[in-house]
Amino acid sequence: MSTAKLFKYRLLSHLPGAPGRKYANKYNVRGAQWQFMQAVRNSAGKVCIDLGANMGEYTRMLASTAKKVYAFEPDPWTCETLRTNLKDLDNVEIVEAAASTSDGTVQLFRHPDFDKDPTFNSQSSSLIATKSNISHDNAQEVRQVDLLKFMRDLDTEISVLKIDIEGAEVDLLEALLDDTELLKRIHHVFAETHETRIPGHEPRVAELRRRAYNIKKPNINLYWE
Repeated sequence: MSTAKLFKYRLLSHLPGAPGRKYANKYNVRGAQWQFMQAVRNSAGKVCIDLGANMGEYTRMLASTAKKVYAFEPDPWTCETLRTNLKDLDNVEIVEAAASTSDGTVQLFRHPDFDKDPTFNSQSSSLIATKSNISHDNAQEVRQVDLLKFMRDLDTEISVLKIDIEGAEVDLLEALLDDTELLKRIHHVFAETHETRIPGHEPRVAELRRRAYNIKKPNINLYWE
């Protein structure tokens, strides 16, 4: 994505009505991707965290520059695949756990057609029982980790925190934004929000975006996808 095209989308986002909203969305999404690649380039010798690592595509990008990447993936099948995909990387530590605001054991709900195509459908797995594209029939019991405590215990700065955890990001981000001391250790946060699939999340995500806009550090982008 060129900076010229980003600038074009930004200008067109000021159009009235639906055209402006369309280009605002393009600007936000493409801008997040561009910012992520810039953040990766600036992560040399630093620590990054990938929440919802799935098959490891973005973990590998982070690991190309970072000193250390912690990749969280709670689903047993997906995590085993992740280990296979990243076995050549000695700077990645895979954490088979869901990231949240407390330690414990929780239910992870899979897509109803998970077994037909686990590679694709593993992207939908969620801790949120009301998410629209999951089933209660094939839930997995998984470990859950208090991510804020995990980051405090690392006792180091985090260059990139990437969050794609299918709805569980809302609780986590609300807690993280309340922890001003921990926020100071983080340089970039990129999170995908899933409010269109989860009842009640839209106003909470809107409030998170409002809060994030007023935070100078870290750079918080909630338009990742």
